[in-house]
Amino acid sequence: MKEKQFWNQILELAQERLTRSMYDFYATPAELIKVEGNVATIFLPRPEMEMVWKKQLKDIIVAAGFEVYDTEIKTQFVLTKPEEESSTYVMDSENSNHYVASQANLAIPYSETGLKEKYTFDNFIQGDGNIWAKSAALAVSEDLALTYNPLFIYGGPGLGKTHLLNAIGNEILKNIPDARVKYIPAESFINDFLEHLRLGEMEKFKKTYRSLDLLLIDDIQSLSGKKVATQEEFFNTFNALHDNKKQIVMTSDRIPNEIPELQDRLVSRFRWGLTVEITPPDLETRIAILRSKVEEDHINIGNDTLNYIAGQIDTNIRELEGALTKVQAFSNLSQEPITPHLASQALRGLQRTTKTTITITSIQKNVADFYNITQSDIIGKKRVKQIVVPRQIAMYLSRELTDYSLPKIGKEFGGKDHTTVLHAIDKIEEELRTDNELQEQLNTLKAKLKA
Repeated sequence: MKEKQFWNQILELAQERLTRSMYDFYATPAELIKVEGNVATIFLPRPEMEMVWKKQLKDIIVAAGFEVYDTEIKTQFVLTKPEEESSTYVMDSENSNHYVASQANLAIPYSETGLKEKYTFDNFIQGDGNIWAKSAALAVSEDLALTYNPLFIYGGPGLGKTHLLNAIGNEILKNIPDARVKYIPAESFINDFLEHLRLGEMEKFKKTYRSLDLLLIDDIQSLSGKKVATQEEFFNTFNALHDNKKQIVMTSDRIPNEIPELQDRLVSRFRWGLTVEITPPDLETRIAILRSKVEEDHINIGNDTLNYIAGQIDTNIRELEGALTKVQAFSNLSQEPITPHLASQALRGLQRTTKTTITITSIQKNVADFYNITQSDIIGKKRVKQIVVPRQIAMYLSRELTDYSLPKIGKEFGGKDHTTVLHAIDKIEEELRTDNELQEQLNTLKAKLKA
């Protein structure tokens, strides 16, 4: 059947175009409904998928159309399945995808879950730096243990990782009240394990954690350097939950293979599912976060002042909210209204992150000089190896040494798409694992840029 051939061709080409995580997240959940009158109707279960299909996969669909139908196939995307298929779809969903909480154990009282009610998806401010992480978290909360297991979210402190963990847990309990859910920082998990070990109550410990439907574990990098027995117990807990098709979501300040003194088998398991990054919020997102905060706390503050505060703090959400609190306290003490001038006085001692001193332009120039090519080559479209590799290195360094989002970096490299940037980063990270010469080159470039 041509439709099947057409769809398989699209998926095959998409797999070549996208990174593995993007392919799993954006391509595999889609479905071809029909091809009629040279128009392909494609069902996308999540709205955020549409952008990737329209921008990154449009030419792939055209290529597949000519390959199979010998003509151009146009595309329309639908977010709900056609009515004639909806009943079957719902039935299938209920029969195969509906998650049933563990029946052998009683539900955990909310007070013992470790969750905080205030953290939900509704009050999580979405921006370029966290859209993938939020989308993945939503996907997990909709299809527990069926979508990405484990889900591994990494990024610097104060960027919203804990918020997302709690949001997943709260969303699951809203939909499945009897689900056994537990949120716990990794350090607390370790202490709990050691205490039960000391008391000789390991069976009780195992029953607590291995009977969960959803384990949300924060700052998993705390396992770094811990005794073999501690890592061994988490390994066994992970296996028990995963084997029983129970969901695991973890956060860390770095990707699994960069966590020092972590057993290889744990690193391997952490990468079984989906790994997504959260990056510092851009200016627009920072303003939105502040606006949400002042509305929640009923603070009388103008947009010009919000814009000023957002412009001074570009590191993380925690420091951003701290700056707002400082401005509010300064206003209360001085009995003056909150204005940009008052905010500047309140925040006078703050230093902006040193990352902002390194620009994408300076990275491009330094990389171009280092590899004896021009900056125009870096941002151009030439595909020869002697230019492609430095371009990928420049993209990688732009991601590591600045706080710019992937779309922003892509724009500075001749209007390239964020998936191109992501592919470049993945490629360089892969090469760095085995290429000592490349490691030395990057260290030299970093030192020069930071000088």
